[in-house]
Amino acid sequence: MAKQNQDKQKIRAQRAVEIDRCFHEIGHSPRKILDVGHGNGAISNYYHTKGLDVTGIEVVPAFVEKATQKYPGVKFSLYDGKSIPFEESTFDSIILNDVLEHISYEDIESVLSEVRRVLTPDGVVYISVMNRWQLIEPHTLVPLLTWLPRVAWDSVCKKLKGRGYVNYWPYTRRRLHSLLRRKEFVYSDMTYVYVIHKMDGINPVGDRMTSRLVALLKRLRLYSLAYYLALKVSVLLYVAHKK
Repeated sequence: MAKQNQDKQKIRAQRAVEIDRCFHEIGHSPRKILDVGHGNGAISNYYHTKGLDVTGIEVVPAFVEKATQKYPGVKFSLYDGKSIPFEESTFDSIILNDVLEHISYEDIESVLSEVRRVLTPDGVVYISVMNRWQLIEPHTLVPLLTWLPRVAWDSVCKKLKGRGYVNYWPYTRRRLHSLLRRKEFVYSDMTYVYVIHKMDGINPVGDRMTSRLVALLKRLRLYSLAYYLALKVSVLLYVAHKK
């Protein structure tokens, strides 16, 4: 369990490098950051150690408690998952790292309205979200699970997880684009950053099946094909700002 927690901390820290690159690619220099759904707190702490003003909010009390204990210099707080407890235009950078897939398609509308409200006019939102077409469903590790109709994957998840099962809401690019347009965001697809980091070994490929496929295509000198396929089945990375 200790090793698993350490691995999660490492993955979060590596994701912060991807967030940095996305910000850099669009010429954004964060100053005041809100990390929504901060989890273990590693991303918040990464920016705190860089001297930035960082606040993490989370709906799970245990996550807030553990993050506060591990990173006492960072501001972590509990919130209700709906109303972000800050005034309008408070943050110039908002991080939604692997958060959207834990919020229903109905509830995400009000959540993003809150995100937009507390974002400064020139601010940037970073989004990483589960892609419906990922080869491995990341929570159950079942291959191609979300390629099935929703009712089918719900049934499989309930059998695997039992009482511990919770719903997940993955995204296609079309669904994510539609959501961001409805909430009046202008967006850029930065998924290539994630893919390049994975393929070049900066951030290791998360599951064995995808890792082996990428390694095979690279050995066959089919890097371009591997890159193209990875873009289709990768976690989705986006940055967005107000219109």
